[in-house]
Amino acid sequence: MLSEYVQQWSAIQTVRAADLRPDDVLQSYFALGGDADELEVKGYLAGVVMLSVPDRDLLAHAINELLDSTGSMVDGAHYSDRDATSSSGYGDYLRTLVISPDEFDFTAPSVGDDTATASVGTGAPALLEAAAVAEIPDLDEAEFRRLQALHESGLLDTGAEERFDRLTRLARDHFGVSSSSIALITDDAQVIKSVTGPLGEDMPRDLSLCAVTIEFDRTLVINDASTHPAWRHHPLVTGGPQVRFYAGHPVCTAGGWRIGTICLMDDQPRAFTEDDVQILRRLAAQVQMEIWV
Repeated sequence: MLSEYVQQWSAIQTVRAADLRPDDVLQSYFALGGDADELEVKGYLAGVVMLSVPDRDLLAHAINELLDSTGSMVDGAHYSDRDATSSSGYGDYLRTLVISPDEFDFTAPSVGDDTATASVGTGAPALLEAAAVAEIPDLDEAEFRRLQALHESGLLDTGAEERFDRLTRLARDHFGVSSSSIALITDDAQVIKSVTGPLGEDMPRDLSLCAVTIEFDRTLVINDASTHPAWRHHPLVTGGPQVRFYAGHPVCTAGGWRIGTICLMDDQPRAFTEDDVQILRRLAAQVQMEIWV
């Protein structure tokens, strides 16, 4: 069985390499009988939501059908296992994935591909992050491009917007926390794009929990910062707002650059289930839809 994160990475890379339109991918997926909703599919292709095995395979097939119909020579999207691959009819479009405990690599080019063999380490859910780092070894250059993407989004120039305020209200009300915010991370500051509640303000980047959140493609959850060895001495915990609970997920540009977060905060410790994580990721996907559109 192929790792869910490897399969997701494969789908994302295929869509980007072939320059497929998300709406065309959706139409192909729904035509095949897919029942995940539009937000879930787009969130999966943005790396913020994980789909079930049947939906991942159906989406891979939808992508591969688009490649076939357009005559694209881009590598196809991978299926979850060999049975799904062999029954798809698109096995020849796929590079061979060799899995080991330490890494996966592409050992055989697909039809029409003459690119060099690539290899990426597979530590865990950070696979998408590892792939990004492998493609951009110079982290200073990566930060420059991240900041460029942030400024090109225009979000720093438009102030508060109801389309984002609606989502922070939805997040605060759903989770019952004191505050929810959308933060943008510049080179030296956290800039609040939207906030509902008393917690959430512009501040230096080195004090921002959201600046930590954008370092990886995952949800950062701090159930009780006052007892957490990594956070109990943080200025936001020991003074000021006395934050106890924090949960944040990165939001990205269409190009995949993590420019900010949507986060939840409270002055009381809170539990946060895996279902809660999935809902927060879907909210992050909604923020991204607003940014992209």
